[in-house]
Amino acid sequence: MKNQQKNGLTTSQLLSIIKKSGHFSEVTAAYHDKETEPVFCHFLYHLMDKYAKTPKEIISASGIERSYFYHILSGQKTPGRNIILRICLCLPATLSETNQLLRLAHQGTLYAKVRRDAAVIFAIEKKYTMQQTNDFLISEQELPLYREEHS
Repeated sequence: MKNQQKNGLTTSQLLSIIKKSGHFSEVTAAYHDKETEPVFCHFLYHLMDKYAKTPKEIISASGIERSYFYHILSGQKTPGRNIILRICLCLPATLSETNQLLRLAHQGTLYAKVRRDAAVIFAIEKKYTMQQTNDFLISEQELPLYREEHS
């Protein structure tokens, strides 16, 4: 169902219509509804419901500033790649869900041929916590998701 569009069309079918159409307005008028396009904060809420996580739990586990996280939830801010990965690891989201959030935020999805991304994919598949993933990245001499603050 993830490839389904309005009117029951698959993404492939819609792509074919777009290629054959004489005018873009014909395609958008008939097959796209701005209100139903996926939105980052809506999908994040969906995942939080799925994994029974509250904003407070995500904030606490991820170390993301409270006000910034609520701006993300309200759609006022779109987080960067590392923040998204931190949130996903705290849920814990699947690789597919993580990549969907990255896509919705217009960030690059995890790509196995990139060594750091491969390490993050490994961590997601092994169900590492955010802290375990960060430590793993550091041990593999890759950029961590965040830097520990020392007092």
